[in-house]
Parts: sequence; structure tokens; C-alpha cells
Amino acid sequence: MIQTRSSLMAAMTMQGIAFLRLRGDWRSMPASGSFLLFVMALTFLGGMAEQLVRGRSLEIALGVTVAWMAIIALASKVDGKLNTRLASALCLLSVLIQMMLVMAIWVPVVEWPVALWSGIAVMHLLSSASRTDTGVWR
Repeated sequence: MIQTRSSLMAAMTMQGIAFLRLRGDWRSMPASGSFLLFVMALTFLGGMAEQLVRGRSLEIALGVTVAWMAIIALASKVDGKLNTRLASALCLLSVLIQMMLVMAIWVPVVEWPVALWSGIAVMHLLSSASRTDTGVWR
């Protein structure tokens, strides 16, 4: 059981790093709704951690995190239906971005490059989704 969990976390980390390197394929993500809920829970925890580490109040942290998750859900809709693979990919990418931004808080010089590259990675993922037959952002 522990081996399975560590394998899942290693696979998720490697896939997230591939997204950050602009090499990941969102179609390789599981189409499972339960996996999406799992990654959304990680995104929520990561977003709350990032905002709280920055010294934001609990209400602001909650608002920013929920707003980001709503943006992910809206960006992943295709013909009014949520594309679970794309949403999972965006959530996984968000978790790694949040982790890097938390680490960048202690090294302020790194924060801007992390933020800029993260934006490029998110837009690359959305762009690759729009180039396929998903109908995303068309």
C-alpha cells in the first residue's frame, strides 16, 4: 500500500515537472473524477499554504484559492462539460507552481522568474489543449 502511494506521488511529480518543462501531455492524465478531486484537494491545500505563508488573512487566502480553482474549472470546460483530464493537468501544474512560489518567498530574487515561467507553462498547457479536438477556448 505504501509503495503504491509513493509511486503515485512520484508519477504525479514527474508529470508536473514535465508540464513545467513544457513537455507534458495533458491527455496522459487520468480521466477519473476521483483523481480530479484528489488533485483539486492538493491544489486547495497548496493555494491556502501559499497565501498563508505570504501573511494573508484566512479569508483572503480562501478567496484567492477558490477563485483560482474556479478559473481552472472554467478554463477546462468544453461545450459546457468539464474536461477532467485538462482540469487534472492544470491542478497538478498549479500544485507545483504553488510549491515553487512558497519556496521562492524565502529567496525573493527568484519569485519573479518563477511567476513568469509559471504563467508561460499554464498558457502552454492551455494552448496545447486548444490545438487538439477538445474544443477548449475555440
